[in-house]
Amino acid sequence: MRRPGGPPFKKFKFRNSLLSRYLGIIGFALVFIPILIPVSFLASWGVSRVLFPADVEEKTEIVRSYGSGLKLENAWHNEALSLGGKTPEEINVRLRALKQDYPDAVIFWVDGDGLTRLQLPERASIPSKWRPEDAITYMKQAVNSDPFTTVAFIGGKEQAAGQGFMVFELPRKHLNQSTVTREGDARFYGFFMFLMFAFFILLSYLFFRDIRKRLLRLESGMTRTGPNGLPVRIPMGRPDEIGRLELAFNHMVDELDDSRRREREEEELRKSLISNLSHDLRTPLTVLGGQLYSFHKEPLSDQGRQSLALMETKINDLSGLIDHLLSYNLLASGRYALNLESRDVLRVVRVSAAAWYPLWEKAGIEADINLPETPLHWRIDEQGFRRVLDNLFQNLVRHAGSGGYVGISVEQRHGRTALVIADRGPGLGAASPAKGAGLGLQIVDLLLREMGLVRETESYAEGGTRVFIYPAV
Repeated sequence: MRRPGGPPFKKFKFRNSLLSRYLGIIGFALVFIPILIPVSFLASWGVSRVLFPADVEEKTEIVRSYGSGLKLENAWHNEALSLGGKTPEEINVRLRALKQDYPDAVIFWVDGDGLTRLQLPERASIPSKWRPEDAITYMKQAVNSDPFTTVAFIGGKEQAAGQGFMVFELPRKHLNQSTVTREGDARFYGFFMFLMFAFFILLSYLFFRDIRKRLLRLESGMTRTGPNGLPVRIPMGRPDEIGRLELAFNHMVDELDDSRRREREEEELRKSLISNLSHDLRTPLTVLGGQLYSFHKEPLSDQGRQSLALMETKINDLSGLIDHLLSYNLLASGRYALNLESRDVLRVVRVSAAAWYPLWEKAGIEADINLPETPLHWRIDEQGFRRVLDNLFQNLVRHAGSGGYVGISVEQRHGRTALVIADRGPGLGAASPAKGAGLGLQIVDLLLREMGLVRETESYAEGGTRVFIYPAV
């Protein structure tokens, strides 16, 4: 598919987009995280099997879990409450039945006289006769210890001094199967989960780093210019949104290069045309000038002499225009030879103004020349600077002669000494029958630029124009 005036883009596919790639990363995470969690358990078990084989064998023997300690404590107190008022034989029968339900537990009971009546299993550490201080010491040692121990008065607290109490001991490893997990296993599982999430974070980081790298490369291509002064082409990446932007940028660079090449060709053609036309027109103008000069020797009427003078004026104007065209062509192509030397600008201005003084007087223009005696040295080409002054004075006579005034002086402008040429004409915006193509001022600007000078013009609504010329640096 090709856009009008654009690069030949291929049909864009969603699977090539940045959005589809990032959705793929998210989808990968959503699909594989539930799978990797049980895998992490298996990996944790496998590592434990390899590193701690004895512990694993021990854990594989644990097959019973009796729930939480609070659940066992409540159940034991309920059993003690239900045995209130029972005979010792009945209590023994019930405790033996409970022993079958909790084969890993130690169960015994003490009657109201402090005698140990039943031990399941028998233990030498349990006294046969309990004194009050023995009971207190046992209960203190049983708090938050292993095994888990709970003591309940038979028949409840109301009959605490009557039927005695019964005791239930169970190793804490049987309270909750998850408690058998080694601390090392837990650390490994946490480390495995960290690696898993770090992997997905790394994928996201690499994804956005690649985008940033490509955008910076595109920015570098936009800001860096080649030998031809144009941005340089950038290497193409993947066919996603940034790749299409790179393709469009390279197409723009190619279009600019083609446009620059066509512009150079047209410029060369224009310069060649101007040069050839200027030279070709000089010969017939010279012939016409000679023929008009011969008419002065012939007897002519007043009207004939006026017509002859008008034709001579127009031929001179046309000859001046050809000179301007040649000068502009040479300046624009950089073939106008300038010899820059340190010169007293004010001396050059005085000499040029003296040459123009008769013309100003003939045109009724009052000259006000107010230049200091101190020399003002600029690096200029004297002939080129005189050409600048001649063009400015000629424009003043043609377009501002009605003001009857020309002022030449110096003043400070932007911290530099500037030459000022002022008039009292109608201003730049006023219509003038003598307006031409403006080549004179273009030649002035080109000459001044080659000499490192600047021209600024100020025109005022009430009339009058001031031209400032001063060094650019």
